[in-house]
Amino acid sequence: MEHRCSVRKPLEFQLLLYKHGLPVQSGVCRNLCLGGLFMESGAREWRKNEYLEVEILGQNGMPSMRLPVVVVHHNDKGAGLMFDVVTGAQRRRLRAWLFDTQPKDKTPVTALAVA
Repeated sequence: MEHRCSVRKPLEFQLLLYKHGLPVQSGVCRNLCLGGLFMESGAREWRKNEYLEVEILGQNGMPSMRLPVVVVHHNDKGAGLMFDVVTGAQRRRLRAWLFDTQPKDKTPVTALAVA
């Protein structure tokens, strides 16, 4: 049985995934909680427990934010990423994204190409 300590919300926004400080893949966040997110990125396989970084690209006028993550699972659609170390300021920004009550643009988000 799955256990979560916070609410998971279906949110869509652009992400960049980094390995060793270099961007390696783009994707789209499909849901977010204070503990992690699901990144829709296609069938690329990441090793379970692999350490990466994810950059959440600006959402609703907020600046981008880069966080260390651990891969907890992956499938043919993408990967479940758990935040590793989150500062107080980063946690406040995550809360703002999760609990923002202002209307959002419902334009579908698609992945960006990474060179």
